[in-house]
Parts: sequence; structure tokens; C-alpha cells
Amino acid sequence: MGLHDRYYYHDNAPLDLRPSFDQRSAVVVLIIINVVIFLANALLGVNKENSQGVVNDLLVLRGSEISQPWWWWHALSYSFAHNRENINHILFNMLSLYFMGRPVEQRYGTREFYRIYLICALFCGALWLIKHAILGGGSESIVLGASGAVLCISMLFILNYPTVTVFLLFIPMPAWVMGVILVLLNFFTLTGEGIAYDVHLAGIGFAFMYFFLRWNFSWLESPAELLGTIRRKVTGPRLKVIRDREFEREQLDAREADRILAKIHESGKDALTSKEKRFMERYSQAMRNKKKAES
Repeated sequence: MGLHDRYYYHDNAPLDLRPSFDQRSAVVVLIIINVVIFLANALLGVNKENSQGVVNDLLVLRGSEISQPWWWWHALSYSFAHNRENINHILFNMLSLYFMGRPVEQRYGTREFYRIYLICALFCGALWLIKHAILGGGSESIVLGASGAVLCISMLFILNYPTVTVFLLFIPMPAWVMGVILVLLNFFTLTGEGIAYDVHLAGIGFAFMYFFLRWNFSWLESPAELLGTIRRKVTGPRLKVIRDREFEREQLDAREADRILAKIHESGKDALTSKEKRFMERYSQAMRNKKKAES
């Protein structure tokens, strides 16, 4: 089996929309974390007036924190807190994450999915904090919820699979139509009360930048690789020398990938060991990165 015959090497890898609750999935892990925090916050109650709940009070991002750098970690933690008095807040976010997140995770890989989700949440929180500092809005203003990150994932689904049929309020439509509706709905209600539409638009904008600028955050696992890329861009292209050892390793990895794919064909994915699954995840991402680098 040649490299280009493998499904994970193609941009249009097969889309799996079947119900699944794989506990190794980033989508499932994120849903579990959000639900556990929501339940803990609901059960522990409140400890002061205007409280969002004991747990949420520790996580929400406040407008006053722009001048309190020791609280800047709230620019990420807010995305795991949801309104305790409105179950629809977490319900719609988690349903969207489940149904649209799984194909996106399949497309980019589990590790890259985590990076996209968390970096987008941080981006939305930081942007909200900066906007609040510049335009004002009251020191008691807060933001909480996963909507920015979830809308980013939803938009990446739409950008990658624009013609897939989806349902919005039980009405079937192509995914791209739902994308247009989401953008317009959030844009024209930007000044609405009680909902952070600016955070929603930040998440949508992040998805567009990631997709069209062809970002990839795998360099976070190897900062040296990023420095090498920057150096090559500054100094210009150089001849790429492939050492015998590197070529031999590529061949060994390719043979191992073929063996595991044959095992999947014969016995299914459940037959793979944890080590084999980790190898295929790394190898699949490496092949996609190689194709992007060559294009």
C-alpha cells in the first residue's frame, strides 16, 4: 500500500457521523469535564449575593481582571463554566460539540483538536478582556461558557464539510447554509444582553483563520521545529538532505503503518493495542503535515 492510498493522507478523509462515545476521544473528555463542573457547581450552591455558584466563581472571567495578571488564567478557565440557572446553556454547547466535534477530531487528530479548542478558548477570553478594557462595560461584567470554542469547532466542521446535510431546528440544510446563519445571527445581535456574541464571533473568526491560513499547532510539541521553520523563512529555502538513518526510519514507520492497517481491515479498530493506536495517531498527523508542507 503506497502512502497516497492511505485514507488519512487525503484532505477529504471519510466522514464518520455514527454515534460514538469513545472515552479516548477529546470530544468526550471535554464533554465530561464540562458536565462534571456544571453538576459540582449546581450541587455546591452559592456562598454570596450575585454568585454564579461556588465553582463558577473560581472560573469565570471578570472585566476587572485586565489589571490583575494573577487572574489571567481565567481567560481559559471561563470556558469550562456554564450558567447554573439555564441548563440550555451547557446542553446546546455540548450537543454541538458532540455532533460537530467528532468529525473535526477525526479530520485533525485528537491532539490537534485539543490544541485548537483550548487555544481558541484562550483567544476568545483574551480578546473579550482587551475589548472590555478599551470600550468599558462595568467592572462587574463577567463571561463564562464554552460557546466561543464550540462555535470554532462547529465552523471548522462547516468549512471542511460544507455540503454535508445538517439539521438546524429540525430543518435539513447544507452545512454551509447553517454557517451563514450562524455568522449573521451573531453579527446582527452583537449588542444583545446576557449573551457574549462578541466571544461567539471571536470563535468563528478563529476558525476561519485556522482553516484559510492553514494553521497547525503541532509545533507546540516541538518548539525547536518552529524555530527551524522561522529560520528557513528568514534565510530562504535550502536543499533538503535526507540522511540514510531518516530514510530508513521513514521506511520502518511506513511498514508498521501498513501492518496496523491490515490488522484493522481484518479485525477492526478495537483489536488495536494502545501503543498501536498512539502510533497511528502520530503517523497520520505526520502524513497530513507532510502533505501541507509540500503543497
